[in-house]
Amino acid sequence: MSFDVTWLIHRVRVALGMRGPVPRPEPLSSQVGESASLNGRAVGQHGPIKALVFSHNLDFEGASISLNELVVGLFHQGVSTPEIVAFRDGPLRAKYESQGISVQVVPGILHKVSTLTRLSVEVDRLALRIQEAGAGLVLVNTLLNFPAVLAAEHAGVPSVWIVRESEPWDQYFCFLPDPVAQRAIAAVGLPRKVVFVAHATRKVWDAFDKQHSFTVVHNGINLDRFPLRNDVAESLRYREVLGVKPDSIAILCVGTLCDRKSQMDLVEAFAVLPDAISRRVQILLVGDDRGTYADGLKKRCHALPTHSRNRIRIVPPTESIASFYAAADLFVLSSKVESFPRVVLEAMAFGLPIITTPVFGVREQVVEGENALFYPPGDSRLLARQIEYLVCDDARRLRMAERSRGHISQMTTFNEMVAAYASISREAVS
Repeated sequence: MSFDVTWLIHRVRVALGMRGPVPRPEPLSSQVGESASLNGRAVGQHGPIKALVFSHNLDFEGASISLNELVVGLFHQGVSTPEIVAFRDGPLRAKYESQGISVQVVPGILHKVSTLTRLSVEVDRLALRIQEAGAGLVLVNTLLNFPAVLAAEHAGVPSVWIVRESEPWDQYFCFLPDPVAQRAIAAVGLPRKVVFVAHATRKVWDAFDKQHSFTVVHNGINLDRFPLRNDVAESLRYREVLGVKPDSIAILCVGTLCDRKSQMDLVEAFAVLPDAISRRVQILLVGDDRGTYADGLKKRCHALPTHSRNRIRIVPPTESIASFYAAADLFVLSSKVESFPRVVLEAMAFGLPIITTPVFGVREQVVEGENALFYPPGDSRLLARQIEYLVCDDARRLRMAERSRGHISQMTTFNEMVAAYASISREAVS
């Protein structure tokens, strides 16, 4: 059966609601032996590990930014000499190259792997790239890059896989036909370490930990990126630059506009706020605004009364995200699924009270009633009540803001995170 026909049949099944859960496979077992990783082990003991790092894109989004900070941190500490392989170009390329880290951008392959035979062809190509790079370790970011895990195994090089997604294992890969999806799931048995960013995310996959290779490292963010995060004068300046009125409560929501992040909750909540409250609120939605969901969100905003519509601003991803946090009074996370979202850490670093869905690792980040209020995904009316509550209670909002600052100081720091990955990397090649 040809590639096009295979994909066509699969997509028709998905469109008609005929796509069920992926049948459970048995995890694969690695055959990468001691001799295969000898070069990586020797370098890891006496100098930096030559690491080939796979990123699904180079965009300004949470998973890719977190990987960038981690890789640069390991590089600066002399743990690894990294080279990046990305499947889509973006602004983070310049960030890597400014640090002296080389970047290769290769065409994405997921649209080419409709069968196991075609997957094998792409894995062989990636394996050759790994071997030609002389890598002692392959570091793979996100589940989407599962072909790189398979390629590392084929190349005889140990790997570490960072899992940042929390969707059920039998649903995440439903965009692929069953045989390929099962191989992607089974690949979780191959790396020397599979690193989850939240305990709740690890639980999703616990049944596959046959090699006892799973571990958890909470994300830590590099606060050096935000040197003026508690500067009141800077906050006032950014509010003026971004058009936030002095008497407004600015609500910030950061993330790709998509169904998973469900920003429609916030728009619908704003739509049902009492008029006296909505006139005090300005909403800043920052994220990639391309796609069907984003188009629907914009259409819904446009349907609001003029005085409401003008109080919602949609902004593309920006390197200057700090200016939005500094200008905000309140942060909303509306996602249906998250693991350990970077944006929540950033919001706390800027001392913002948070209204969030209590999904997966979010509960490991915030404390309900202390620095955060919860609402169930999709319950826009409860979200509206939580917004109204904080807009009307300045003292409570300020107390929660102060507790956000205090809470992040007790969480995993950036240096602690880098040290954990340094240990994992050295162990992987030893």
